[in-house]
Amino acid sequence: VLAGRLPQRPFVLLGQPCAADASRVPAGSTRQPVWAYTHVPNGTAVDVTDRIEARVEAFAPGFRDRIVARHVMGPAAMEAHDANYVGGDINGGVADVAQFVARPTFGLHPWRTPVPGLYLCSASTPPGGGVHGMCGWHAAQEVLRARP
Repeated sequence: VLAGRLPQRPFVLLGQPCAADASRVPAGSTRQPVWAYTHVPNGTAVDVTDRIEARVEAFAPGFRDRIVARHVMGPAAMEAHDANYVGGDINGGVADVAQFVARPTFGLHPWRTPVPGLYLCSASTPPGGGVHGMCGWHAAQEVLRARP
């Protein structure tokens, strides 16, 4: 992807939010919605839905047969939906070493802000976006350390 090429077998992030939060499925429904994401080269307009589904199918045979609907958003649509998704990047942009100490302000505790009592715990804070919850955990640790 970094070289500007689409992989035939992309790394796919797949989530099934209703597994942890039943309220995401209407009462009585047997549908189990999933969410999937893969990185694509910046500016691509190629639909990689088939590649994503093939990767999931490889690990969960029968997956494709259970799909009843799709909502596909490429990079341009992601950015149009949310200006923070520059180029369709759901993680708020680059998360290089400099970003770990200079985002949102310079310092070793990026979850703190110059505003007293205001802490950040988004995908834009280390260790970056994902479903691991570590951004929130680190911010919570900062809040607890700041308590009298």
